[in-house]
Amino acid sequence: MKYGIIGGFIMFAFAKTAFDHIEKEIPDMDMASYKKRVKKEYKAIVKRTPGIGKMKDNMFVMTMYAGAFLIALYKEAGGKINEEKLKGLVRAAAYCPLMVKAKQGKSAFTDKEITNRTKQAKWSRDHIEEYPMNWFYYFETVPGKDEYYITHKQCGICKLTKQEHCQEITKYLCMMDYYTFEMQGAVLDRTKTLGYGDDECNFHLMSKDRADEIGFVKSPEAK
Repeated sequence: MKYGIIGGFIMFAFAKTAFDHIEKEIPDMDMASYKKRVKKEYKAIVKRTPGIGKMKDNMFVMTMYAGAFLIALYKEAGGKINEEKLKGLVRAAAYCPLMVKAKQGKSAFTDKEITNRTKQAKWSRDHIEEYPMNWFYYFETVPGKDEYYITHKQCGICKLTKQEHCQEITKYLCMMDYYTFEMQGAVLDRTKTLGYGDDECNFHLMSKDRADEIGFVKSPEAK
């Protein structure tokens, strides 16, 4: 991938929130040195990661850059970001001001959203040999309902953490899905996740009204 405009935007979007959170959670961190190391490593990760297409074709391009930044935060913390701190960091990043502005109040169930996801899911399958670091997934709607299924058979973030030798953090990065869909008025149910070692990610998305209509209860096996 190229650092470019997208790489710089992700840094701009997440850096302040992430660094402020870490400074609060890890008060003994030398923040000046840490920030420099993270920025350097983030750029290095981006540059050594194969591209996954253009944003017009693939909504996961920005997700891959965001994953690279979170991985750099983790790797350069010298073991100071444990499981609980990583959970908090991912949540803080998900609700950073620019993410909230981009997602909040924008429905995940508009005709435009459905059309785009349908098109891009097919594109992911048709171009997986060209972009092997990409996601490979299926998208299926429930006709007439604010409800759909996304089934990921391959995940770019899983591939990225494997490339960066930090697969232990994958399942925590996966938690961002819950936060981003929540901001779009969607309820996510997921009991299988590639980041946990399952054979797929079985997203089931529904609007809050639809969840009430079917009497949705969060699965105890949710991941």
